[in-house]
Amino acid sequence: MASPGTPAWLKKSLVRMKSLDYRFSDDNTAIYNKKQQQMQRNQQNFQAKKLDAHAYRQKILQERKQGGFASSAGDLVIDSDELHDVDVTKSPGYRREKHMDKQRKRENMKSRRESSSSSSASSSPSDVEDSSKSSFSQCTFNMANILMGVGMLGLPYVFKSAGWIGGFCVTIGFCLVTWKTSYYLGRALNGDPRPVHLFDGSDLSIKRMRNPVSSFPEIAREAFGDNGCICLSAVLYFELFSCLSIFFVSLGDHLHALFPNISQAKHMTIVAGILTVPSALLRTPKLLSYLSMVGTFATVAVVLSVVMSALFMFFKIGDSAGVEKEDYALYSSSGLPLAMGIVAYCFSGHAIVPSIYNSMQRPHEFERMIDVTYGVVLSACLFVAISGYYMFGDDVDDQITLSLEKRAGDGNLAMDCLTWLMILTACSKFTLTMFPLALGFEEMLTSILPSDLAMELVDSAVKIVLIFLALAVAIWFPSFSFLCSLVGLICTVIVSVIFPALANLRLFGPSLSLFEKLLGWLLVVGGAFVAVVGTIATVDADM
Repeated sequence: MASPGTPAWLKKSLVRMKSLDYRFSDDNTAIYNKKQQQMQRNQQNFQAKKLDAHAYRQKILQERKQGGFASSAGDLVIDSDELHDVDVTKSPGYRREKHMDKQRKRENMKSRRESSSSSSASSSPSDVEDSSKSSFSQCTFNMANILMGVGMLGLPYVFKSAGWIGGFCVTIGFCLVTWKTSYYLGRALNGDPRPVHLFDGSDLSIKRMRNPVSSFPEIAREAFGDNGCICLSAVLYFELFSCLSIFFVSLGDHLHALFPNISQAKHMTIVAGILTVPSALLRTPKLLSYLSMVGTFATVAVVLSVVMSALFMFFKIGDSAGVEKEDYALYSSSGLPLAMGIVAYCFSGHAIVPSIYNSMQRPHEFERMIDVTYGVVLSACLFVAISGYYMFGDDVDDQITLSLEKRAGDGNLAMDCLTWLMILTACSKFTLTMFPLALGFEEMLTSILPSDLAMELVDSAVKIVLIFLALAVAIWFPSFSFLCSLVGLICTVIVSVIFPALANLRLFGPSLSLFEKLLGWLLVVGGAFVAVVGTIATVDADM
């Protein structure tokens, strides 16, 4: 805020800059009140002039009845007998009143236009829609696309690890938990613990408890201060780096399935060398962002391929008794930690929730959008998991596309296309994931870099270092399921379970019901237990 010695022009500039913020602030109120006061003064002056004109006209008419007109000094100057044919409407007072009538009409029209424009700007989202914002269906599609990522490939392996019962319980249970914590994030962004749909603008008496926020770090800062924001950012950056290693492993596995004569490690090294060039030269992912649509197409292709293959196998087994049947496990407690980690990684999309919320034309429909999204995502996950495990049983790989490629054999064009599609998807996701991670390191180094050239050199160096560090981790832990499980248990549980629940308790604790408080603490304590115990069990099982 400006100091007492700040020049008046600078204070005015600061107020104008703050008025660009869409959030409610005292400066915005001051600007509005100043404008309203000026309009009120203009209206009062106009009414005073109107009364003066009316009084002047009445005075002239009264004097005509008494026998003459008066001057401005009050002296009678014209006899009434001489003016019996004079039109009174031509008097100066009448002309002045008519002029004020016209001016009043213009002022009223201008006032109505200004009030109309101000009411349009301050109306509820349900009344005015920003064409630059996303519709309900677009937000649902974007949210589902984030959730249904590479982690979906490992869902059949979840049923192999935990069995039919364990797989169902883990998948549905974690879906319900993240669905609830998505609600928490939406309400934190809205600034009130009550359902978001209540703030559709229909009831102006409903007031928010806190100012709305617009990003994940802002929620952390509001709830836990700057230190909490730093800790959350560190977890998010660690998750991004771990995803780079997961993409390397997925690339190596799929390339090895196409070219089995070359080892997985060599495939990953070659891909790392290829990715170095575009990552080091491109300053923004704008060109590569067009490849993100490949991920959507690949997800749909995987779901359809797995479901159709399972249906084909089902009818084939029903028609032929000689077809070999797979072995299945009903329940396995030893594989629960690994299964929970993979499912958690599959539902890791909460970091993008603020962007989806802010992009909505009607933010009060956020919770309904979450309901539809999670219904679609859960259905797709169960279709892939059940179909994949039904087809391959305990022989299923940790990526269902690898099992499909093995069963199809050499020369199957459809499966080769699906495998190449997954490779292209992993490459595009790798590059797009690395840009925000590299940008975070660049922001730390900006203050000590002397020039733009140095900034560009450091940018390229940071990306190359990240590529080969992620490659080293992938070569050291070349297991897709193991890495997904660790990232899910360590990062996703913190970001998608513990943080939203704890932030909801810190921001709105006194106004929450007893049930909401108990549920929030259950999610916090349960999430911490799953993260710690699950990580230890998964690491011990892999050693």
